[in-house]
Parts: sequence; C-alpha cells; structure tokens
Amino acid sequence: MKLNIYINSLIRKMEKKIGKKETLEKLGVTRKTVFCWKKNKYDLGEKQLELVCAVASEVLEEDFRMLFMDGLIRSTEDAIKRLELRKKEIELETLEQEETDNVS
Repeated sequence: MKLNIYINSLIRKMEKKIGKKETLEKLGVTRKTVFCWKKNKYDLGEKQLELVCAVASEVLEEDFRMLFMDGLIRSTEDAIKRLELRKKEIELETLEQEETDNVS
C-alpha cells in the first residue's frame, strides 16, 4: 500500500509540472492503467517503480537513485506488513486447532 501511495504521488507531481497528457506519454501508459494504479487494482512492483522513477527523475530533475530507493523502502515495508499479517493468521489457526482438539 505504501508503494502504491508513493508511485501515485510521483505521478501527481509530474502531472502538476508537465500536465496529465505529457505525463502519460512519457510513462508510455494509458489513463486506464494509471487509474488502476491509483485504485490499487494491480499489484505494483519493481517494474512500475523503475519506470515511474526514471521518468520522474527526468521530469522533476531529481536523483533517480534516491527516488528508487525511497520506493524500495516502501516496498519492503509493505512486504514486512504482509508477513506480519500472515504470521498472525497462522497463530490464530493454531489456536483454533488447539481449541478444537481440546473440545474433542
């Protein structure tokens, strides 16, 4: 989720600077694709991050490495959150299994 927010914020910054149409042309994507990114209908990953950061570094005149590393940090935070949620699910399943075993 944090990666999604980060990518969308970069897209918004570019749209403010050069306009929506030019941003889409530079990214090489359609309005529908950007809409799906904003609504989190696709799992955004390193491919999309790399593309958006490359274009953003050119348009916003910022360092590509810094933009990309910020995105990777957010991607890592998302992965850690997913792992923590999965761990909690496993713990709940284990507790439920123990309860059913005790009732039997």
